[in-house]
Amino acid sequence: MIQRIIAIIVILLGIYMIFLGIKADMQPPLITGIGFILIGFLLLTKK
Repeated sequence: MIQRIIAIIVILLGIYMIFLGIKADMQPPLITGIGFILIGFLLLTKK
């Protein structure tokens, strides 16, 4: 249960990082956001 909550928070943080990266036209936040989303999905699919 807690792992699902953490995964959802990480995914939301990744989406926010992508938003900030696009808004500021910066590449590092985009890459970080994509990484956070991937980590979140891995946490969600992990049993």
